[in-house]
Amino acid sequence: MYMTVILVFLSILAVMGTLKNKKMHNKPGLLIGGTFTALLVLVTLIAVYDEIVGIQ
Repeated sequence: MYMTVILVFLSILAVMGTLKNKKMHNKPGLLIGGTFTALLVLVTLIAVYDEIVGIQ
């Protein structure tokens, strides 16, 4: 439960950072941060699914 909350918080921060990189026209930061954000959001969605449905 606690790890899911931490993952959601980190996903929000990662999206905010990616949007900031896009706003400041930082292409390398956008590429690296966007990749990190996409993977982190994917892991977060899997964790939330596991909390709600439960993977057995």
